[in-house]
Amino acid sequence: MSIITTFEAVPSRLFSIYAALADSEDGELRSHIEAWATPPSLATRGGGEEDEGSTELFTSALKEARKLGIVEENNDRLKISSEVRGAKENRRLPEAEFRTYISEVLFDRARAAKAEQSAFMLAVAWLLSQNPLQPLNFSEAPQNMLKAELGDQWEKTQLTNRSCYQNFLYWARYLGFATFVGYGSERRVFPDPTNAIAERLPRIFGDNQILDIESFLSKLSGILPVFEGGTVRAELDAMRTWTDTNENRLSIATSLAMQRLADRGAITLESVADARGRILDFEVETARVSQIRRGATY
Repeated sequence: MSIITTFEAVPSRLFSIYAALADSEDGELRSHIEAWATPPSLATRGGGEEDEGSTELFTSALKEARKLGIVEENNDRLKISSEVRGAKENRRLPEAEFRTYISEVLFDRARAAKAEQSAFMLAVAWLLSQNPLQPLNFSEAPQNMLKAELGDQWEKTQLTNRSCYQNFLYWARYLGFATFVGYGSERRVFPDPTNAIAERLPRIFGDNQILDIESFLSKLSGILPVFEGGTVRAELDAMRTWTDTNENRLSIATSLAMQRLADRGAITLESVADARGRILDFEVETARVSQIRRGATY
């Protein structure tokens, strides 16, 4: 099981558990947190005498929180794990701390594997390879698309049914890789890693004001290996039933995200003659970029 396949483990529910325990050094009784997290109207739904009416909403979400290393349980008490405590930064909002920690686990191959979350990165890499100018339908599971693109290995993404697919999309949006538009059956999903890249710009640039495009992409894919040049993106590409012959052209999702960041003033995209460049693909047109400058609104 993972945050993709455990339908109860949506971002808001895991964050609620984190927030309820964040300020308690000694933790809280599990029964208190469970009572708080389970509305009275749900207290007996799906429960029996042996589990005293507990619901899967809490127990399943807690299980994933423990696997991710967010929560520890000892003697019927729940508390934030020592690993998370050690990573906490003063003066940061609890949600920023939570999202940072979750990202560090999910986008580190060793930590993700230990937490049984390896499929998440593969699914994100697949999402970012889709064309945002042809948005995905939130209500339709992508099995046929995945089978056509990845052949017999498509199930490694864990996007095997609509519920798994939608749970993944909630996490992709929460972590800055997707945008939702519309409601109900008309809801559409755009692969959009603008916010995910924006949050990593301080780490990417460091003390530098300018980076050549290869250095920028190398640093980005080192932090988030779902992007071009990253190990997970390479794994996904190796699974494909076809081969991309244009390695210098970035995906449309990455290209649009870079342009959005430039439009915000977070970066400046520059083309220098005789310097190695990459092609930003906007489908109807392209642009060449050889270096990226730290922007005024960085």
